[in-house]
Parts: sequence; C-alpha cells; structure tokens
Amino acid sequence: MFGKNLKKIRSVRNMSQQEFSELFDLKRATLGAYEEERSNPKIDTVIKIANYFSIGLEELLTKELTVNRLLRFNEAITTESSYNNDDFDTIPCITEEVKTRYLDNFANNISNEDLPTVKLPHVTGKDKMAFVIDDLTMSGGTNGFFPKDTIIGANVPLTELANLSGELSVVITKDQLYFRKLTYNNNTVMLTANHPGVEPVLLSTGDIKAAWRIIHVFRYTMHSDSNALEQRLAQLENTIASLRQKPW
Repeated sequence: MFGKNLKKIRSVRNMSQQEFSELFDLKRATLGAYEEERSNPKIDTVIKIANYFSIGLEELLTKELTVNRLLRFNEAITTESSYNNDDFDTIPCITEEVKTRYLDNFANNISNEDLPTVKLPHVTGKDKMAFVIDDLTMSGGTNGFFPKDTIIGANVPLTELANLSGELSVVITKDQLYFRKLTYNNNTVMLTANHPGVEPVLLSTGDIKAAWRIIHVFRYTMHSDSNALEQRLAQLENTIASLRQKPW
C-alpha cells in the first residue's frame, strides 16, 4: 500500500511530486516509481516519511490510509458537524415595536404568544424574557446601557420582590415597563435610573404586575472612545429635553 498511500498523502497535503521529493531528498522520478509500485523504497526513506507525518511504519506500508487519518481525526467520532436550532431555548423578546401591545395584552390577560423571539447559546430556561432597550434611561456610567442593547431577565415571583433589592431589574406595572436599579423597602419599590436628570420612580409592590432580574446583556455595539462621545451627546440632548418639560 506504500505507493497508494504516498499519493493520498500528497493529495491531502496539496503537494506536487517535486515538492514531496525535495522534502525527503528524493528524485522526482524515484518518487514516481514508488507511487506506481515500480520500485521499492529504502527503509530509511520509509522511516523519514512515517516520522514526518506521524504515521506508523506498518500502517504506512500495509494499510490504506484514510483522509480522516491523514487529517488526524478520530474515525470513531463522526467528522460531520451537526447543528440543530432546536438545541437553543426560544426566548420571547420585547422590542420597541411590540412593547405597547405587550403591555395592553398583559394588562388585559391576553396571550402574548406571538411575540418576537430570540435563541442564544448558553441562555436556557423557560422563565427568561428578552428586552431591547429603546431609551437612554440607564445610559450613565462606564457600563451604561444604550438603545438596541438587549437584556435578558429571569422572572422573579412577586412574593420575592425583596430579593431584587440592589439588582438591575425590569418591572411592569399596569401601563409601564421600567428598566432600572430596584431598591426594596417596606413594601415600597424605588426604581433608580443611571442617566442624570431622570427622577426615581416610587411604586407600591401592589402596582407591580411582573418583575425580572437581569442576568445577561448583549451589546449592540462595542463601547469605545469614539462612540462614547456620541453617547454622551445623546445623553445631554435627552437631559435638555427633560429639563424643558419641567415647570419653572
């Protein structure tokens, strides 16, 4: 099998007879004779080739080498990669376009089964909800959140709201969806924004219809010095707009 194996090695390695011959100090005609089984190689030549390609002498001389073997794959394991989209859990996603409808349906106990969905690796569980940020409420600080960033929360029972104190959370009331830092105190919840000029929101726990603890964040863009300036300008514009709405 030596001649047939040499041809296969060259094919897999995309080597010409000339390149292969020079690698092992052979004449091109000599290599051709080996491949066509018109001549037998010297044992030291066989050893050089076997060592170079990490192939056993017996294997090189007596067995037909497979492409998988030459690529160093384990033939006991399939070499065909399989991908099944069903391997990822489907997560409902609240975007700016569906938020109003979602809140209306939620308030009226109407099913929201037709929401957009996302599937992401390593995010599992049927208690998750994704939210696409659509404002600058939480844009302050070095790790602020900006429009088109996506956050994913794990649902927290309303009886356990106290466990959300100090956490980034999404909270739903009858007609609002808030993404803020939550502080719990004596059946009252304070929702604090990162953005300067955005006032905290005080809620009774009875006003809260659902809550999620934020556990994953997917950035729409990489934070860098260049877009940090753009984001800062957007923050200033937002602050100016909010100041204009205040009575003086």
